[in-house]
Amino acid sequence: MEPAFVLHRWPYQDSSLIVELLSREQGRFRVVAKGARRPKSQWRAILQPFNPLLISSRGRHELQTLIHAEALADSIPLRGVALYSGFYLNELVQRLTSNYQPLDGLFDDYQNAIARLAQTTQVEPVLREFEWRLLCQLGHGFDWFTDEQGAEIVPSSYYRFAAEQGFCRVSEARPGDLPGSQIQQLATFELANPSLLNSMKLIMRQALLPYLGEQPLKSRQLFAQLSQLSQKSKQ
Repeated sequence: MEPAFVLHRWPYQDSSLIVELLSREQGRFRVVAKGARRPKSQWRAILQPFNPLLISSRGRHELQTLIHAEALADSIPLRGVALYSGFYLNELVQRLTSNYQPLDGLFDDYQNAIARLAQTTQVEPVLREFEWRLLCQLGHGFDWFTDEQGAEIVPSSYYRFAAEQGFCRVSEARPGDLPGSQIQQLATFELANPSLLNSMKLIMRQALLPYLGEQPLKSRQLFAQLSQLSQKSKQ
């Protein structure tokens, strides 16, 4: 038995599901949950995203068979923007990790992020910190306190962010370059200031791009649709 969360699920054959899981010990992998779509199945209600689970499975192939699943705790209640944000985290894990790639700390980082989303109306700081932690888990992280040469970030100097490198000190600032003092603020992930939030979003999008590729994230499209609906409702 090991703790796990459902990242995604698909109908399979007449009454079963294929479920993509994130577990502490095995990382991301898929199982067949036989009979999980039947009305009387005990798995029907619990094999849902954001439900903390205990699971066991067997098999040596890419698609294992789920043997046991039970609720470890109450479902983490995500609604509205927090729910969309949770789906975004799920999609990031699906897109950036490999099957059976156990990463020390990723499961706990994910669980903590989901719990924080349920407790706040300010989701962006949670998302940005998880993005950075995921990159670090994958070996693609960058340092907030030193530049790409290993020199300490100087508050009065200006820096340009480069994907797969980090912050590069520049002699002449251009639009989009950041003062070292702002980078030091960003490093705390306390992003109440809208300007800091925007800077952080741009940095993390650049940092993720080499690993996400050109295919757009479905959850970002859902975010955009939600934003458009919200704006229309205010008109």
